[in-house]
Amino acid sequence: MNLKNIFLCDAATANPDNTFSVLRGGISTLNLSIPHNGDLSQLPPFQLTLVATIELEVTEMGRVHNVELSFMDIDGQKVLPDIRANFQTPHSPRKGYFNLILNSLLKINKPGEYCFYVNVDGHELGTQPLTVLFHQLQTP
Repeated sequence: MNLKNIFLCDAATANPDNTFSVLRGGISTLNLSIPHNGDLSQLPPFQLTLVATIELEVTEMGRVHNVELSFMDIDGQKVLPDIRANFQTPHSPRKGYFNLILNSLLKINKPGEYCFYVNVDGHELGTQPLTVLFHQLQTP
C-alpha cells in the first residue's frame, strides 16, 4: 500500500467512477488577513480540502482498512481531533485505488507551519505540509 498522491485544495467531490473533481488544487500556503484591531479570535474559519489517493496491492483488496488523519502544528499539537474511519475496496485481480477526500473548516489562530498526516492500518503513508501566514488589513 502506498500514497499515490496527496494535496490540498479549496474543494473536491468524489465521482462514482472512482475519480474526483477539484477546485483550485495545490495549495501549500495560506495568506490570512488579520482584522484591523489585531484580534485573531475574530478570524472566521476557512474551507480547506485534503485529497489523497491510496494505492492498494491485490492482496490488500477486499479487506477492511483503518485510516487516520491528523492535523498538527510545528510543535506537534493537534489543531483538529484525529479523524478515524474504515474503508474497503472490492476484491480484484489487480491493484486498486481508494480516494480519500476530507472537506474541513479550519480555524487557525497563529501563523506557522502545519501538517496533515495520513496513516492507514497503523502505518504513516504520507504528509502534506501547510504554511499559514498572516497580514494586517490596510486601513482605508
